[in-house]
Amino acid sequence: MKKIIILLAGVSIIFSNCTSNDAIQQELVREVMVIHDEVMPKMDDIYKVQKQLRKEGADIKTGALRKEIDDHILSLEQAGEGMMDWMANLKLPSENDTRTHEEIMSYLAKEKIEIQHVSDDMNGSIAAGKELLEKLK
Repeated sequence: MKKIIILLAGVSIIFSNCTSNDAIQQELVREVMVIHDEVMPKMDDIYKVQKQLRKEGADIKTGALRKEIDDHILSLEQAGEGMMDWMANLKLPSENDTRTHEEIMSYLAKEKIEIQHVSDDMNGSIAAGKELLEKLK
């Protein structure tokens, strides 16, 4: 009888640990996706600002201002590509995942940092592009 109780207690601990690990992983996934979900709609802003910069700078063919416009357009383009690349490479944990809890947590922590960088790049390039547009008007 003691062996059964010990066995059941061990199985219970294992399952509660798995559930706890799953909950911890899901919380980190949620944190990653919150950052993504906040910045993803700004892809439209990237395209709009690029379009406006191209329109406003259409008559400027050379010089420092032309370079500044081109640099901002490129920055916006790279920020958008950063989001697309991040999304294409994201590997969220699944039921069939063979990674350990520690590997998954490490991966998710890295992805949280990466998506924050993507967010910063997108927000920064949009703000800088809008600032340049104000200067051009």
